[in-house]
Amino acid sequence: MSGPSLVGEHLYWLSPAPPDRPSLCAVTGERTTIWLDGGSSAMHAREFLEFLAGEGVPRPSHVVLSHSHWDHVFGCCELGATVAAQELTAQYLEELAATDWSDEALDRRVAAGESSRQHAENVKAELPSPRDVRIAPADVVFRERLEFDLGGVRVYVRHVGGDHADDSTVMYVEPDGVLFLGDALNEAPGGGYTAERLLPLIDAVRSFGAARFVEGHGETLLSRAELDQIVAEATATVA
Repeated sequence: MSGPSLVGEHLYWLSPAPPDRPSLCAVTGERTTIWLDGGSSAMHAREFLEFLAGEGVPRPSHVVLSHSHWDHVFGCCELGATVAAQELTAQYLEELAATDWSDEALDRRVAAGESSRQHAENVKAELPSPRDVRIAPADVVFRERLEFDLGGVRVYVRHVGGDHADDSTVMYVEPDGVLFLGDALNEAPGGGYTAERLLPLIDAVRSFGAARFVEGHGETLLSRAELDQIVAEATATVA
């Protein structure tokens, strides 16, 4: 794992880190900057903000969410940006905001089989107790697609669903040729794939014609050949 880096003419990437910090991206245009995912905590978001400030990149006007899982959204409040989310993600953010995130509540959910022990440990490690979890609600809600013109750069946002999360959304950065996947290609939380979710997802991902891919928890950018290998392995499990 490495620190933040410029991975395209208009694209900065903060790679994943422990305990469960996912990839974050900032896309810069002539008029504005937007983020792809908001991070797992205010500290996570601040780390990327500080790096970008040193590069002369302004704070984002918008943050677009790949899905609602905690590690991708808990940092949004730190940005003070307009939150764009698919309609299911917007609904799930409301549920997260109503959730008790104390140690006791996390432990109860583990004991009841409602969440994994690793999930609880990751939350505790990222946000030591007593924790103040603030969930930024969605300001811009879309169903299928959204598009941003940043000035010389466009970001195409598309809901793709999948086994990992039914609200999974991907973002294509043009002209950089990079597709931000979030966790869309991951297995279901309980493991495995289903053909009815995986195959349409693969078609949607390939339809962008991207040359490189950022995964939520992948430590390197994927080439098209590497993505094809991941897709082949996943497809083999449901063939």
